[in-house]
Amino acid sequence: MKGNKYWAKSCVYKGMKFPSYVERDRYMYLEYMAKIGEISCLHSQWRFEIMPKITKVVPVQLKTKVRYEERVVESAVHYTCDTIYEENGRYVIEDVKSEYGRKGSRDYPLRRHRMVEKIKDHNARGRGQWIFREAVLCGKQLKIKDYEP
Repeated sequence: MKGNKYWAKSCVYKGMKFPSYVERDRYMYLEYMAKIGEISCLHSQWRFEIMPKITKVVPVQLKTKVRYEERVVESAVHYTCDTIYEENGRYVIEDVKSEYGRKGSRDYPLRRHRMVEKIKDHNARGRGQWIFREAVLCGKQLKIKDYEP
């Protein structure tokens, strides 16, 4: 059986599977905050497309004519956040990481950067205010860091 590379133990809460107890505990806290009215619209595992797919049109020779088909050169790149919710009139995209998972992952800093750039572009167009929030477990304490565009 293959385990988690950061020794996190997965768990199930209300039928939802969480990759770590820290992520589950944070979701339970946010669920409580939603219950008392501090936040609203709480969702888990929301998927964003941070880079669209790249396609090109190629000619395909048929018997009597040439047909042009669109072929995918590069697949789209997606980012799945842990939770998303509304707080004080703005949406918060939140990701829970351990100190080791944050530093040890090769692609997470790039995906976080692309997500913050996408949020910056979204906010500049006047479509509502969004922020990216990272909850990092340092020892036994959860530190919250906002990346506001």
